[in-house]
Parts: sequence; C-alpha cells; structure tokens
Amino acid sequence: MTRLTLPVAILAGGLATRMKPITESIPKSLLDVHGKLFIARQLECLAERGARRVTLCIGHLAGMIRQRVGDGSEFGLDVRYSDEGSALLGTGGALKKALPWLGERFLVL
Repeated sequence: MTRLTLPVAILAGGLATRMKPITESIPKSLLDVHGKLFIARQLECLAERGARRVTLCIGHLAGMIRQRVGDGSEFGLDVRYSDEGSALLGTGGALKKALPWLGERFLVL
C-alpha cells in the first residue's frame, strides 16, 4: 500500500443541512456510523495509510469536534484546527484559511 505523505484537510465545518434536524445539535462529523463516529472512521483510515498531519476545517459546532478529537494523538495523528467561526466561508474559503497548515500540496476529504 502506498504511504500517504501529504498533509490532509478534512472539511468538517458545514451545517449539514440535508441531515437536519439531527445536525442542529450535533455536527455531522460526530454522528455515529455503525457504532463509530464518522470523524473517527476518517482519522483511523488516514492513520492506517500513513498520514500524520491533519487539519480539520471546522465551523458549525466546532467546540464539540475539538473536544472529541483533541490533538489527534488518540489516532496517531497531529491534528490542527482551522476555525471558520460563525461566518462560514464555504469550501474554498475554508481551504484558503487552512493553507498555513497545509502548504502547496495536500489531500482534501
């Protein structure tokens, strides 16, 4: 298997409007998918493939994601956060804000 050496950005800041009303109080990243949180599945998959640096682009209910994921050490990753705040920036804006942690080449989930 090829090792993933690029930094990774995970877009986790949106409102997840198609999953309302559930996502009014829980961010999509923290929804249970067959007994495991969606974000945990993503982070574990990345770690298994050799990723080390992940930037979570957060916004909606960001504090809940920070509290659960922390620094990423539980997953064997270095997790950083790029917080959009209450004025959500959209996909392009979220990635632009995260560039200082990502560099010129990166993978987006």
